[in-house]
Amino acid sequence: MRYQILLLHNRHRDNIAMGLEPGQPPATNMRKMYWDYELEHMAEVWARQCQKRHDECRNTVRFNVLQNMDVRAVVSRVTEAQLLADAVGAWFSGSRVLPPDHVWSFRLSNCSAPGGCNAHWYSAAAWASTWRLGCSQALCTAKKPSCVQFRQRRTISKVKPPSTSIPTATRTSNILRRTKYMTSAKSSWFQDYVTTDSSNRRKESPLHRGIVPQTENKVKQHSETKILAYTFCNYGPAGNIDGFPIYEAGHTCANCPQGSLCGDRTHRALCSVLGDPDFVTET
Repeated sequence: MRYQILLLHNRHRDNIAMGLEPGQPPATNMRKMYWDYELEHMAEVWARQCQKRHDECRNTVRFNVLQNMDVRAVVSRVTEAQLLADAVGAWFSGSRVLPPDHVWSFRLSNCSAPGGCNAHWYSAAAWASTWRLGCSQALCTAKKPSCVQFRQRRTISKVKPPSTSIPTATRTSNILRRTKYMTSAKSSWFQDYVTTDSSNRRKESPLHRGIVPQTENKVKQHSETKILAYTFCNYGPAGNIDGFPIYEAGHTCANCPQGSLCGDRTHRALCSVLGDPDFVTET
């Protein structure tokens, strides 16, 4: 999980730096992200609580921390890799609603507005000076809403219903009703058919064995437990500072921070820390 979610973030940031993100300019100082175990531990503790809200106590001694959150239902035949790819892709899809002029000067928007939080999630993951990442995912069961049982009011009718005379059954009908293959008025299938032997079933099995009620399948569907995947990612040092640029727009790798340089064999447009094992030195 660590390698995959880190690779997804760096791929999206690499596309932004090269100008491949639709509607967004290329970046000159986009840093490569590295895994942080302290941020991962904080995200894991919070994800296990299965709460659909952000952790308000997430800052560390080293730097302030921003957090992205994704909650989605787990369906059949969906792997953990697909869940992580969908979560990270949803965060970076906020570039579609972010105005290009906000790249030079970030503006805090209202989350209640259309696409407001999507732009915040994108800027938190695409902030150029953010280079530490720690994420965690937890699978939780969806809790059913609490229900209060009310007593039904009983209505007692004062008028006594007229008595209906039931005709006496003949001897032939009584014999048929006592056989094992006859249905009663209360049941739509043959209740006594289970008690017969296998030999009798082959010889004297009726043509119509009854209809299984369709409510059983519906009950099984409702009884299945719904599982939700809670994904949280912490970013440091935190971005989304009002009035500051998300990244410097311009030629790729033209203004890498001190102590970093472009030359990663996988992400060529990101500024890697000197001494990175994936850094390729020119010979």
